[in-house]
Amino acid sequence: MRHDEELLPLLGGYLDGELDDAQRARVEQALANDATLRGELESMRRLGAMLQGGRGEERGDAELAAFWGSVYNRLERQVGAILFLCGLSALSVAGLVLFLANPSLGWWVKGPALAAGAGALMLLGSVWRERRRMVPHDRYTREVHR
Repeated sequence: MRHDEELLPLLGGYLDGELDDAQRARVEQALANDATLRGELESMRRLGAMLQGGRGEERGDAELAAFWGSVYNRLERQVGAILFLCGLSALSVAGLVLFLANPSLGWWVKGPALAAGAGALMLLGSVWRERRRMVPHDRYTREVHR
């Protein structure tokens, strides 16, 4: 086994100051004589610095949280959702009226289509009701910044 391969596991302890005097002296002597081992130690230092620096919130994340947190933007999203749902509902009703008024389609087509639509609405309502009931108890919902 090569000398640096024996000491690689000790480099983390060396960086953290966790080695006893004999181990530290052994690592320091090997570092003085082995450029590869010094490179490994430097790589570990850079990685540690990157990890330490990444703990804070990035500027872009803070700006995004401030953007979505403002009253105006929350209102804008709510009004947009209401307008979208109103438009979608109006188009659905118009499509349903045209579908039902079409004399070329028999009830053998209209019946199953209506049943599928009614079932989809029931499932959507069930999921929506369940979600509304679970939001106060969902531990992940509190992690999302609204």
